[in-house]
Amino acid sequence: MNTKMSKKIFLFLILTGLLTTVRAQNIFNHDYSQTLVMKLDLAIPNGEGGSKVINTFESALEVIKIADHLSLGIPKIIYLVGWQYNGHDDKYPAFFEVNKHLKRPQDANARESLLWLMKEAKKYHTIVSLHINMTDAYDDSPLWNEYVEKDMISKTSSGKLMVIGRYNNRKAYQINYRNEWKNGYAQMRIDRLLELLPPLKEGGSIHLDAWIVRESKGHYESAMTEAKYQKKILKYWNDKGLDVTSEWVMDYMVGEVPFAWHFNHMTQSDYLKIPAKIYTGSGLNPDVKKTDFALGFLFGKSMYGETVFPSLLKEDKNNEWIKKFNKDFYLNVLQYNFLNRLKRLKVDGKGNSRTAYFSKDVKVSLKDSTVTRGDFTLRKKDVVIFPVQWNAEKTLAVYSQKQSLKSIQLPPCWKDVKTVSVFEVTGNGNKLLKNINLKENRIVFKFQPATPYLLKPKIYK
Repeated sequence: MNTKMSKKIFLFLILTGLLTTVRAQNIFNHDYSQTLVMKLDLAIPNGEGGSKVINTFESALEVIKIADHLSLGIPKIIYLVGWQYNGHDDKYPAFFEVNKHLKRPQDANARESLLWLMKEAKKYHTIVSLHINMTDAYDDSPLWNEYVEKDMISKTSSGKLMVIGRYNNRKAYQINYRNEWKNGYAQMRIDRLLELLPPLKEGGSIHLDAWIVRESKGHYESAMTEAKYQKKILKYWNDKGLDVTSEWVMDYMVGEVPFAWHFNHMTQSDYLKIPAKIYTGSGLNPDVKKTDFALGFLFGKSMYGETVFPSLLKEDKNNEWIKKFNKDFYLNVLQYNFLNRLKRLKVDGKGNSRTAYFSKDVKVSLKDSTVTRGDFTLRKKDVVIFPVQWNAEKTLAVYSQKQSLKSIQLPPCWKDVKTVSVFEVTGNGNKLLKNINLKENRIVFKFQPATPYLLKPKIYK
């Protein structure tokens, strides 16, 4: 949705008293500012009535296991894309059948396999949920005739059904949120999905792809009216116990939708006014050119996951995806997680000379690509040493993308540590390399490039 339209809707909802009270940071089921939220692609329709399988439910669990080791057990939510019918964007507005091509051989059906995955993933600090769409309708959907007959598709000024795109070689039509709600079909869809997969309630989060409002000229209905009913749908999800996350930033949903997949439309002023606990996102879509991409460094950005995860359709004997995952996680997520715990105070300077100031004497400088806390440098360009804040133990993550490091100065809070255990972080877990005595709070060790390490205190003074 373009920013101008979003702000118009925001003002309309305020003026009409329809903007609900902010849900507040403690009402969401998860703290998304401290959670690694990613997508994992499973399948797309093959155009012949079947699926191109990218990951089965079984291979998805292997990816989740490895990602958990690489990300040091950070809390994660992974939304499955293409879990239904023959894959991504297939058969909407229906989403009542699990993709049979993804099942495990030993299970009776694909639903059983998906339930197995949702249960097993919890062992790896991961909630498995779904990527669904409540906006698009396709003419091969089991629900298509009902949606047309009951006037639940938006229309153009000439009265034609509104086409909003083309996916899987089929036209996508805009669902009319008002008429769908009044006919009880939005509620029905949500109820049936939760009956199909009860663990969704326990997970407490669902992702609505392309959840966009558009005017329906053929119904003489504004985008503002559609937004009213969009919020009714949101409340219905919330009343069922689920947070809703979305693809794009919607400023009229601040405080009610905690997370947007693409965070491009947030301005510097927005970052300073809205805490990450209230609204955060995965990353900045490079295709959206009118974006202040520097904000991703100043305030931190997360990672998408789906852009690096492996595919059964592509050979990757050397596990190159792991290297890509490490780069995204250690150069983005560590900083994002760290900064999100702090209060955003101000930004000085302009353009690439900006410096962001946070609580606890933390500064982020664009000019020299640094993150500092007091006199200690947590990051300089692509060399990072951040605390692993979600870990109950005192630990540090170390990563350098291009250069090897012969020694590292540890933060002042480690001055009481005498001996440090150095672990290499791998897809199979942490591998102990050496126990090293510190000299003036400095560790002497050859840290290899593009390799993540974990430091733990071994002996205290």
